[in-house]
Amino acid sequence: MKQANVILLLLVAAVCAFFVPLSAADEKQVQVGDLIQVDLPGETSLNRGFQVDKRGRITLPEVGPVFVAGYNEQQLTTAVKGALDKVFRDTSNVQVYVSERQILISVQGYVASPGEYTLPYNSNVQMALHAAGGLRSGAQLNKMLLKRGADRQEFDYKRFLDTGDDKNLPALQSLDTLFVPASPLVGNIEQEFDPAKLADSGDSADSRQAIKVFGEVNAPGSFSYKANTDLVDVLMRAGGVTRYASVEQIRVISNNTPTLFNLKRYLDSGDVSLLPPLQAGATIFVPKQEEEIKSGSNTVYVMGEVAAPGAFEGKKGATFMDILANAGGPTRFAESRQIRVIKSDGRVVPFDMTAYTEGLKGSQAPKIEPGDAIFVPEKTDINEKSWLKVSPDRAVNVIGEVVRPVGLNGQTKWI
Repeated sequence: MKQANVILLLLVAAVCAFFVPLSAADEKQVQVGDLIQVDLPGETSLNRGFQVDKRGRITLPEVGPVFVAGYNEQQLTTAVKGALDKVFRDTSNVQVYVSERQILISVQGYVASPGEYTLPYNSNVQMALHAAGGLRSGAQLNKMLLKRGADRQEFDYKRFLDTGDDKNLPALQSLDTLFVPASPLVGNIEQEFDPAKLADSGDSADSRQAIKVFGEVNAPGSFSYKANTDLVDVLMRAGGVTRYASVEQIRVISNNTPTLFNLKRYLDSGDVSLLPPLQAGATIFVPKQEEEIKSGSNTVYVMGEVAAPGAFEGKKGATFMDILANAGGPTRFAESRQIRVIKSDGRVVPFDMTAYTEGLKGSQAPKIEPGDAIFVPEKTDINEKSWLKVSPDRAVNVIGEVVRPVGLNGQTKWI
């Protein structure tokens, strides 16, 4: 029973609060753009809404302009009724009230249809831009301007589009002017604007704060600086490096300090501390790959009598034969029995490739690790038949006091 009484009292209190009239301090004042409804029975010229103009007045038929801006509803009724009393005999039944709250905004600059627009109360910047037909291609989003009397407020509309946070937009009031600047990248001559070309050359409109990327990248240009941006992020915005890029010799100038960055070492190790810090106005240059010393944590070197000696990028699970095959294999002048594997720790491991290819017992290909070097020496006698042409199991060695001691094909007939 007590619980039911408590609920009843709460309902009565809510209903009473709903019907309590607002105090004069809570009433909204009339502002420019509002629609004022004036009803006077029998007068067809009235009985409609009149908008408050830029001077704070409404223009009534047969009466003329009446100043109403800044009035509350009681003052509004008094002002309008006093003006009507001068023309009409009986105004006892007149009703004056604000039928719709509106704001009058001027939109200028790089929009489709600049001009003055009447918007609903509490409209934001995005609604004002939509009323003006939207932004034109080439409008600069991060430096829009709100003019209110002598005050100027710059704001970043792009940040609002990125985050959706209304706190990034200033609140609008009547008689505000919204100005949309054109990006400096548009140029001084009015012409058809191609956003794709702008994206190809970067997205920055401030050359002093932009990060410049050029050299062997797919889309060099000036890119807007963003907080916590690292070098890899900027290279990705530039379309990545080309196939001819020297990724071990990337040059970075940040805060007037030059730095040499090895992208390959960073990708091999994943060490974030290797990334150079970037500040606004930094410059990144990716040079073209030239004859240079190749090195890395996964590099294997092949030297000597092979078809294509050089440094090769290792791969997990790659065997000795895989690496030698990538180097084109030993040439006809290679001493295949004296191959040496120089380990990264300085040890030397000999390898008899001829015995390995014959499947002799105990012959096993050495294990290759990153940093190792494979050396294939040259034969001491270049006239000796190549091991590729005459295999050991088909050869006969002639030695001693003969004119030409060589290894001969086992199928050769002697007479």
